[in-house]
Amino acid sequence: MRSKLKLLMVVILIFIPGITVTMAQQRNIKGTVYNSAGLPASGVRVTAHRSNSSFFTSFDGTYQLSVNSKSKYLKFTFSDREEKLGIEGNASDVIDFGKKADEEAIKRNSEKDKFKQANDYYELALGFYAKKNYPKVRNYARQAISLNPRWGKPYLLIGRIYAESSKSIGGSDLEQRMVYCLAVDQFIKAKAADPEVTAEADKEITTYSQYFPGKEEASFENIKAGSSFKIGGWINESTIVRLR
Repeated sequence: MRSKLKLLMVVILIFIPGITVTMAQQRNIKGTVYNSAGLPASGVRVTAHRSNSSFFTSFDGTYQLSVNSKSKYLKFTFSDREEKLGIEGNASDVIDFGKKADEEAIKRNSEKDKFKQANDYYELALGFYAKKNYPKVRNYARQAISLNPRWGKPYLLIGRIYAESSKSIGGSDLEQRMVYCLAVDQFIKAKAADPEVTAEADKEITTYSQYFPGKEEASFENIKAGSSFKIGGWINESTIVRLR
């Protein structure tokens, strides 16, 4: 991926395992969206021809739709670009969204469309996520949030990078486990801001809650549930103690 993510390439893989046809002549279609680095791309809206079904790809890039048997194509929308892909049989294709996403280009946006700029910053955050540059991921995700506070995807992304950083933060097992509490904070904010990401946020909460500190461990360190705990390192934030 280029250093400033000047071009986003999205690979769409569609899998139709033994196309399921119901009494209402519906078909179940599953797929995954990848970016040019070969990593899953989230936040891409997937809709179907002749169908009211729509889905935003999850954090792992996956989607699943139940579509009308007469639907001829899927439509993929990200930011201000839209592409179509036929769904007859198994298919793979490369969609070039041709989207500039470097910071200077965003600042030069003459239309001053906040939602559009928020999408650009989120796209830039995803680029740095591919490089595991987590401080910059958070920086650009927060800028996306500041422009579009009711969008849950940037919160989910911040929660994910916190969870992935847990082993490198803190000097003890308990401190590292507290990072998962901070990650869950972000997932809770995500679904509070944007009901459309509730299912995805709940899935992340369930996954990472199992790594909270245990009651005995917290008691030994004289830490109580509901109290504030400061996490250091590059994160440098406080969270509320949650115990399992």
